[in-house]
Amino acid sequence: MIAPAWLKDLRFQIFYYLITKAHAGLITLGEACPWTVDANSLGRNSHVLSAGAGNDISFEKALIALYGCKIVLLDPSPTGLATVQKENLPPESLKFLPIGLAGLDGVVSFEQPRDPNEGSFVGGGNSNLSSHQFRCRTPLTLMLELGWSQIDLLKIDIEGLEYEVIQHILKNQVKVRQICVEFHHGAGFRHKRKGTIGAILALRRAGYDLIHRNSWDHTFIRRTD
Repeated sequence: MIAPAWLKDLRFQIFYYLITKAHAGLITLGEACPWTVDANSLGRNSHVLSAGAGNDISFEKALIALYGCKIVLLDPSPTGLATVQKENLPPESLKFLPIGLAGLDGVVSFEQPRDPNEGSFVGGGNSNLSSHQFRCRTPLTLMLELGWSQIDLLKIDIEGLEYEVIQHILKNQVKVRQICVEFHHGAGFRHKRKGTIGAILALRRAGYDLIHRNSWDHTFIRRTD
């Protein structure tokens, strides 16, 4: 017997209630696309990798203003490129790379934005005449190229490719202190809600606590020994 939709939703809410851990020191930064992070684990020398500029980088600007840290921002899409060019932040504050974040190095197909005004290209689409091909790198490859030993904050807003990136991080034991990720499941995406639950549980088994959630946006922090 298939459970009704309301019961599935209730189970989902109970799951979050049970798995989310209370955490002191949270701060919410950004305007149109805000994110909540652990303020105590960030500082001027933090290595911050932000995947997905879209049409709003107020979160990245707030991090720079508050902590004075340098952000490495990734986005291969015309939307992201236009946003970064409009903001015109100095390179000593923000290093922009016109590439995407993925679970494998190489070229990945992205579907056209479903909302032209919002402008997000959906990752992992089928290769066809209407798709876009963007170069992508894994977190581990980027760390090696940047000369980092760990990532202090990784923001993942990559329209469906986040599941593969999380698998890559866990499989390769990439050292990431804090992860902000927007999960994309359901209609229009390749993943279902159970895929999101699976990713959350995999992070938990690997030593990450879920410390904040707002709709599809999640913040995880690695437990210290």
